[in-house]
Amino acid sequence: MGNFVRQLWAYRNFLVAFLTPLLLLPLPLTVNTSEAKCGFVVILMALYWCTECVPLAVTSLLPFILFPMMGIMKSEQVCLQYTGDAHILGTGGLIVAIAVEYWNLHKRLALRIVVLLGVKPMLLMVGFMSITAFLSMWISTVASTALMLPIVHSVLEHLRESEFEAEEHELQKKRDSRALHITETKHSTEDTVEEQNPEGCFSTEQRRLKHNQKYQTLSKGMSLCVCYSASIGGTATLTGSISNLILKGQMEKLFPGNGDVINYTSWFIFSFPNMVLMLAVSWLWLQFMYIGFNVKKTFSCRKVSPSERKVYAVMKSEYRKLGRMNFAECCVLVLFLLLVLLWFTREPGFSTGWASLLFNQEKTFVTDTTVSIFICLLFFVIPSKIECSCWRSGSLDISGRRKWKAPPTLLHWELVQRKLPWNIMLLLGGAFALARGCEVSGLSLWLGKTLESLKNIPPVALSFLLCFVIAMLTEICNNAVISTVLLPVLASMTSAVGLHPLYIMLPTTISSSLAFMLPVATPPNAITFTYANLKIIEMVKPGFVLNLLGILCTNLAVHTWGTAIFNLKEIPPWANVTTTPTHSMFSATTP
Repeated sequence: MGNFVRQLWAYRNFLVAFLTPLLLLPLPLTVNTSEAKCGFVVILMALYWCTECVPLAVTSLLPFILFPMMGIMKSEQVCLQYTGDAHILGTGGLIVAIAVEYWNLHKRLALRIVVLLGVKPMLLMVGFMSITAFLSMWISTVASTALMLPIVHSVLEHLRESEFEAEEHELQKKRDSRALHITETKHSTEDTVEEQNPEGCFSTEQRRLKHNQKYQTLSKGMSLCVCYSASIGGTATLTGSISNLILKGQMEKLFPGNGDVINYTSWFIFSFPNMVLMLAVSWLWLQFMYIGFNVKKTFSCRKVSPSERKVYAVMKSEYRKLGRMNFAECCVLVLFLLLVLLWFTREPGFSTGWASLLFNQEKTFVTDTTVSIFICLLFFVIPSKIECSCWRSGSLDISGRRKWKAPPTLLHWELVQRKLPWNIMLLLGGAFALARGCEVSGLSLWLGKTLESLKNIPPVALSFLLCFVIAMLTEICNNAVISTVLLPVLASMTSAVGLHPLYIMLPTTISSSLAFMLPVATPPNAITFTYANLKIIEMVKPGFVLNLLGILCTNLAVHTWGTAIFNLKEIPPWANVTTTPTHSMFSATTP
């Protein structure tokens, strides 16, 4: 029996992949409506995504097959959902991130911040969280976590050894002083001192064990602060998390006349202060759990200990090994800053942007995607170095003639092709195709009508409840999947209950990135869980509290400056998804 169960478990992916569509097939066969057929596709893809019985990107291809075969959408219409503006914007952001990683700018920044802040545990935690969050705004959360964890453990290892050596040295000085005092007063010998302390060797091991336990706890706290701040940092920019891009794409598909309400600038103005608030609250909680919150000790300007001075010297040496910034690094930094500047000034909101002045007088021709791809193009045409002398650029061949060789560009396509996560493009396409199918079939409208009873719940409580549910779901399911499946439903619900779409969709999107409890929730959690040798409960305890704190911060942001930025108190004229007939999902009519 045990072998049979183990064999079933080994073949579970095949069983789920074959049995799930068969078990769901009665739905479209018995209820022959377009809503039921689309519901079959939604449930099937959601189960495939949640169980990962087939790769996520492969599941995202199902709309190509099922929507045309079930008469929901034409094949040409489905294909168009996989090449939207949000797709190319995400691709551009990923290429910029590859350039930053390739030229080690993220490592230079991380070590520089450590050198500037020092190595006090409190300042270290602030520094590690700030660096990781900032990097996650621009590069993937996986890359920022994988970069920071070795630095964190290296710093703590040096600090642990140096502090123990300093403590032992100080203790030995006290012993010598005591022995000298006994010799002078009682004419004793050193042997007498040793006889009075026969367990000296044992006490040293005991002290080392206690010291190691202290730093083991500190190491766990520092490791968790890295993975948590990576997830938090990804919420600050539109390209920082895939769920942010899904929200932008869903807004374009579901509300085509929204006037570009979600762009890089508006998102950053709302989300960056919220990110800072969540980081501060997270730091306070982790400081309390793993370091202790002694106000005098935490915020006092005490003298730097010899052990901290030694570790600081090691970090400074590591930073110096990087050398001065070369031409390529300077170019990547300038292009990165130029990208951010162009994004922010395209349509800043408080004044006319350069895009409106030059290109978008009548229609929106230039978007954030245009800027992103323009900067990406420059990475492939700017050389990675410029020789001071033209004679250094070539070498002599056999005949004695000079053979010239041009320097490589900042990026080459082979590198991008190898490192670019192409599966994200398919995942985004599957999300937008699913949303469009729900709209065309009338499933979104049916769900919205079904959820009309929620209008009796106060909007503040409804927002908090939905954020909590989505944050808990994200612990066991990919945040992209959660956003893909639920955002169209939430959009229909807001129309049914009479709320601004962003009032619900915005906080729930951010909440889908707040997965702090389980190692399977996010790749940064999984990396940290393995690297720091954590137990499940050691991640659940701080993570559950941080989930609640993150939801509270996000809802506070929505109900304060978010309301002012997006005018959430009024329902805009474009917030109308009632574009399909309002027949019941369980009516007998055939589309």
